[in-house]
Amino acid sequence: MVDGRTIIGCSDAVAESPAAGRGAGRRPLHVLVRRVLLAGASAAALVSAGPSVPARAQQGQGSLDVRCGVGTAGGTVSISLGEGNAMAAAIARTADGKLVVVGNHDAGGSQHVVVFRYGPDGTLDGAFGADGGADGTPDGVVDVSLGAGDDVATAVAVQPDGKILVAGHHVERASSDIFLLRLDAAGAPDAGFGTAGDGLPDGVFIVSLGDGDDVLRGVVAAADGTIVVAGDSMRGENADIVVARFAPDGTPDASFGANGGAKGKSMPDGFVSIDLAAGDDRADALALAPDGSILVAGSHVADDGADIVVVRLTASGVLDAGFGKAQDGMPDGVVAVSPGDGDYTASAIAIASDGKIVVAGTSVARDGSTNFVVARLNADGTPDAGLGAGEGPGGTPDGFVATSLGDGDDVATALALQAEGAILVGGYHQDGDSTSMAVARYTASGTLDAAFGGARSVLNVSLGDGDDKANGMVLDGDGLLVLAGSTTAHAGGRSDIALVRLPLD
Repeated sequence: MVDGRTIIGCSDAVAESPAAGRGAGRRPLHVLVRRVLLAGASAAALVSAGPSVPARAQQGQGSLDVRCGVGTAGGTVSISLGEGNAMAAAIARTADGKLVVVGNHDAGGSQHVVVFRYGPDGTLDGAFGADGGADGTPDGVVDVSLGAGDDVATAVAVQPDGKILVAGHHVERASSDIFLLRLDAAGAPDAGFGTAGDGLPDGVFIVSLGDGDDVLRGVVAAADGTIVVAGDSMRGENADIVVARFAPDGTPDASFGANGGAKGKSMPDGFVSIDLAAGDDRADALALAPDGSILVAGSHVADDGADIVVVRLTASGVLDAGFGKAQDGMPDGVVAVSPGDGDYTASAIAIASDGKIVVAGTSVARDGSTNFVVARLNADGTPDAGLGAGEGPGGTPDGFVATSLGDGDDVATALALQAEGAILVGGYHQDGDSTSMAVARYTASGTLDAAFGGARSVLNVSLGDGDDKANGMVLDGDGLLVLAGSTTAHAGGRSDIALVRLPLD
C-alpha cells in the first residue's frame, strides 16, 4: 500500500544493517567516530540552526522549488512503502533529466533494496518498473530482494545508456557480502550482466572476500563501460579498503590490480585491498579522474583517533606514487587529512574541472560535538592553500574549512561542485529532540556564501515534528539542487523516503 503524503521538505538516514557482524572478533572503534561513520543508524533530533524552510516557500536561493512535486507542498516529494521504515541512500541524475533514487525498505522483518525513478517534475516515472504493482510497489518503483537476509543499498550510478548500477551489501547469517546490481532502463534486472553461473539471477553479482564482513559504499560508471566500486573488507582483525573494477558484463576485470592486494592479503582477480597500518581503513566515496585514475575518500581509525584518507590508484589498480608524497605516515599514493585535534571522517569526494580534489566530511571534537569539514587538495595531494587561506573558519590550516551550523551536532553526508567553483555540502543538524536537513554553500575560497541560505549562509530544512536527514545530493540541470533522504514527520515515527529541490540562483 502506498501513501504519497505532502511534507515540508526532505531528509535521509542510511544505516549499516543491524544484522551485520562487523563487530565480531575486533576491538570497538572510538565511540564518537563510530557514531559518525554509521551516520543515520540511530534517530536523533534537531532544532533548525539556520533559516528553516516552510512548505510553499518563495522562490530564490535556498528556497523550495515549487515546480517540483506535483500535488505536494511545492518543492517536496514523499512516499511511504507501507508499514516498515524506508530510507534513501543515494541519488543520481540521468542524461534526460530524470532522477534515480536508491534506498532500503523494511519489508516484513528484512531489508529490501528499493529503486525509484522520478520525472523532472517530481512524479514517479510510470515506465520504470511497470508491473501494475505486482511487486507491492507502484509503477516507478522497483523492489529487489537478493534472498534470505537483509539487502542494503549504499550507492547508485547511471550509465550513458540509462542502465542503473546499485552497490551495497547482502547480510545473511551474521556476515555481509558485497553486491552489484544492474537494472535496464525499464527497471528490470539486466540479463546481460552477472551471468556467471553462480546460482544467482542474472543482473546481480555477489561476492564474499573472506570470512569477515564486506561492504561497498561507492560505484562509478566509466566512459569505456567498465564499472569501479569501493568499500572495505574485514581482513583478520581489521578492515582494509577494497577497490574493484568490473567489465561491462559484470565479470571482474582481471587486468585491474596486478597482485590483488597488499601485504600478502590475497584477493580475487579484479580486486585490490589497501592496508594503511594498524587500525581500520574504510572507504566512503569514489571518483574517477579524466585520465582513468581512481580516487577514494575514507578514514583510517587507530587507537589514537581517526583521520580522513584520500587514496589514488592508477588505471591499472596500483597506488599512484606521484600522489601524497608528504611525510604523513602513509605510503605514496595516500594522503592523510587531519586539520587539527579531534577525529575526522570523510563522506564524499569530487574532482573539480581544474583537477583539484574536494572532500567533505565530519570532524569530531574531543567534547563529542561534530561539524562539517571541507578539504581541497591539489592534484599531487598537497593541501590547496587557496581554500580557507589564513586562519580558516574553525581554526583550520590552509586547505581546510570547518563549519559549525549552530548549537548541536552537524554531520556532512554529500557534496556537489558548481561550475564557478562553489562547493555545496549537504547533511543534517542535530540539536535537542529533532534533526533537520542542512546545506551549506562555500565560495571557491572556502568562505560561506552570503547570498545563500539567509543570514547564517546555511539552509536548514525541517519537515515538522520528527527527524529529517539528507544523505544524497545531486545538481539538477542549471541552478537546481535535489536532496534525497528520509523523514519521520508523521504520526507513529515511521521513516519515509523524501526529496526536496532547491533553486540555487
